[in-house]
Amino acid sequence: MKKPPKRAEDRDTRLRLQARLNNGVVPVPFLGQTWQSRGSSYWRRRLGAVIVFLAALALVGGMAIGFTIGIVGAGDNPLRLVLAAVYDLTVVLGVRSGLRKIADAPLDTPAGTPRTFVPNGLLALALAPYGTGLIATMLIAMFGRDFLGERRAREISDIKH
Repeated sequence: MKKPPKRAEDRDTRLRLQARLNNGVVPVPFLGQTWQSRGSSYWRRRLGAVIVFLAALALVGGMAIGFTIGIVGAGDNPLRLVLAAVYDLTVVLGVRSGLRKIADAPLDTPAGTPRTFVPNGLLALALAPYGTGLIATMLIAMFGRDFLGERRAREISDIKH
């Protein structure tokens, strides 16, 4: 039988540790431990997370669209059109990162706590399509039956230690 990759073993170990520290339940980002009961608190938190991601998508996606319009200009320069297309293709990297974050949920960093990164200035220009892809991918995943990381948290929480 094949041994799982080290990264997966480390992730499982961190999840089991989180479960032990929280009375056998792995907390899920945005939801905490409310995912267990799926009561009104769960649905309020889940709706709140979706609203936050919709607002973030509107902001970052709007920036990406605005920057693309600025790059294209009047649309009569082929070089500017190519640059705009290449710029917008960074959305693919954002989707790829989003899929990784979904796969790693409920822990998306080595320390096990979600981290935020707020770009500014020219960095915002460079990262707008990337952020759009990342946020859109995670937002789409939120509409599934289980919230991000909820299924994995349930699997780890159900393991008897």
